[in-house]
Amino acid sequence: MDQPISTRIGIVEDDSRVRDALRKILSTAKDMAFEKDWSNAEDALAGWIESCPEVVIMDINLPGASGIECVRELSMRFPSTQFLMYTMHDDDQRVFDALKAGANGYLLKSAKPLEILTAIRDLLTGGSPMSATIARRVVAQLRPTKPTEGLADVNLSDREQEILQLLAEGLLYKEISMRIGISEAAIKQHIHRMYAKLHVQNRTEAVNKFFGR
Repeated sequence: MDQPISTRIGIVEDDSRVRDALRKILSTAKDMAFEKDWSNAEDALAGWIESCPEVVIMDINLPGASGIECVRELSMRFPSTQFLMYTMHDDDQRVFDALKAGANGYLLKSAKPLEILTAIRDLLTGGSPMSATIARRVVAQLRPTKPTEGLADVNLSDREQEILQLLAEGLLYKEISMRIGISEAAIKQHIHRMYAKLHVQNRTEAVNKFFGR
């Protein structure tokens, strides 16, 4: 019986421990085969022709050229290759810079092994897998916003608006922490700044004032 064809996977990651962990994860999938890894963008660009993996797991923070720059160059030269950003950074600028550069998916390094394998399979079927917090940010950026009367001068950050929306849904600090992946202490700091901007004292006042209820 013929062996099933495995998808060739490349890794561009400067942390050897992360590379080792990713190789072990890939070894558990019969439909995937580790092809090659590189510790920096320059080596990846130089050695690409010899390996030319079908899917690449790409870190952003690399020594020298960044992962975003690497994706930009490789996606132009090899448009059939799928690029999955794999990083600890979830700020809007990096997310959208990576997607604009040609990334097909975006996972945070907190993703579990099964999420990584599922994301790779999604890429191969035309999907754009993203960690939940990243997907929400993309949706929030694309969703038209309706300015609330009297609050044109209030400048809440995307994270503050995200937390305020979850507060409006009735979530506790602990639940918000689990949902968006930051500590309760960080959430409290965001809420403190948000209340100061809105000139309110509690959750109810903040929700009512910002959403015009």
